[in-house]
Amino acid sequence: MFDTIIEAIEGFLDLDGYLTEGYNFLLGLSYIEKLVAGILTAIVAVLGVFELTKKLSKLIIVVVIIGGLWVLYNSGVFDSLIG
Repeated sequence: MFDTIIEAIEGFLDLDGYLTEGYNFLLGLSYIEKLVAGILTAIVAVLGVFELTKKLSKLIIVVVIIGGLWVLYNSGVFDSLIG
């Protein structure tokens, strides 16, 4: 099933051509240009990781609270309150 999807994508997009053009472009850059691009890529990656961590930490806290309430509910702690 995945082979069919991959073949369809490869037939629709010339991925090998794009990769070759990108590689040749990077090889044509000077050392300073590569350094600047690497630093910018690192900055964007670090900022992205921090943003993802902030979003996931909020999600993890919500999931833990809901999971804790579910465990308490299943253990019967709320039976006297709910009825």
